[in-house]
This record gives sequence, structure tokens and C-alpha cells, in this order.
Amino acid sequence: MTLKFALPMLALALVAPTTGQAADKAFPIQLADEATPDLAEAFVEAFETPMASSSDLDAVRVIDERSYHFRPVAMHKIGDHLWALLSTGSLEDAGHSDGGINAVHYLRDAEGGWQRVGEWLDLGAVGTVGNAATAWAFSDAIGKNPYLVTSGGGVWQGCAISTATLTELAPGGPVDRAGFTDAMSSGAGTGQVDGQYDGRIVAAEPDNSFTVGYTGTRSFTQRYVLKDGKYALVGTDQVPGC
Repeated sequence: MTLKFALPMLALALVAPTTGQAADKAFPIQLADEATPDLAEAFVEAFETPMASSSDLDAVRVIDERSYHFRPVAMHKIGDHLWALLSTGSLEDAGHSDGGINAVHYLRDAEGGWQRVGEWLDLGAVGTVGNAATAWAFSDAIGKNPYLVTSGGGVWQGCAISTATLTELAPGGPVDRAGFTDAMSSGAGTGQVDGQYDGRIVAAEPDNSFTVGYTGTRSFTQRYVLKDGKYALVGTDQVPGC
């Protein structure tokens, strides 16, 4: 694997982004699709590249001879002076089935600036046509450690489907713990049955289970229970596939 870096330079003061949700706002977990501001200095430290003069943050990495363009999208406090930064990497010249890459960095807000603690690639949900996650959120209500929720998907012959992944931001590094369909829409293709489902995490028993509530063609809930390090669906999946 060959890694290369390229980043336009930006000189900004260290600013700790706003984090966390009030207890009564923990559910349903709402995913965002707009990047959080004030991530430039953390992003530069995460990708270990010099500062630049442009406001267009773009770190290029060549992974397995393919170029991925990373940009910072969100950050969350996960411990004492410890933060997790999510960056999404899109793939150049991608085919329909090619996904992007999500990067998670742990950074310490030390005196004088950010210090990189660790880097993990290829976590969470990604989309098609070279897209990484297209929506994301952090939650402190799923377990004793914070969680990152990412979402990504695509369209196949008139049927759109999106999957969400729950990633535990554990002290030793992030770990993907669960996945579920968070959106599905069919009917545009030949012979397809019309249907639309949108799912959001509406409740959780920390480190034990979480519940996804669906609206659309039908309204129902599905529960996922932690077993052997992964959350598994209880019963049969009621969301149709494409």
C-alpha cells in the first residue's frame, strides 16, 4: 500500500468544536450531511501534512494505487482532552460499485495545538460511485463509550437503499459494532413494488441494545442486541431489499 499526501495550506487557531447532545435530545439520532466548521487545524495534524494558504481542505492519499480525496466533516469529544475526527475520502474515477473510505483519527487537544494519537481507515458506511459516508452523527447514549453513526448507499435499477453503521469509539480504537438499513425507496424500476422506509435510532439500553424506528410505507420498530461484540437483529428484518 502506497500513501501520498497533498493538502492546501490553511492557518487557523485551534478551536474545539461544539460537542454532545442534551439528554432529552439524545433520540432519535439525527444524522447530518453538512461538515462542521473549525476543523482545519485538527485535520492538518491528523493527516500529518503542512498548513496551506487555501480554505479548500483536501488531503489526497493513494491507497492501493487509487487516489482518495479526504475532507474533514465532524469531530466529537470522546475522553479527557481526547477527540475523534471523522474525514470522508472520495475515490477518483470510480465505478458504480466502488465505495469511498472513511477515516477516523484520535487527537489530543494538548497545549499549543492538536496531537495525533491514532488513525483508522475503512470504518463505517460508505456509498457507491466513489462516495464515502454521506451522513453522520455522534452519540453518547448508546454505550459507555461514544458512538459514531455513518450512512451511505446508492441506487440500483431504480431502487435506492442506504445502510447505517454504528462504530464504537473505544479507547483502544474505533470498532464497527452494527449495521442496519436506514433508508429504502423502490418503485422506479420495471416491475418494482412501490415502497419507502426511513429508519432512525429511537432508543437504546447502553451497551445492551438499540431500537430503530421506521416510518414510510409502514411504521414499525426493530431491536438489535449486543452479542459477542456485535449487535444482531432480533427476529426477521421487515425492511425489504432492492
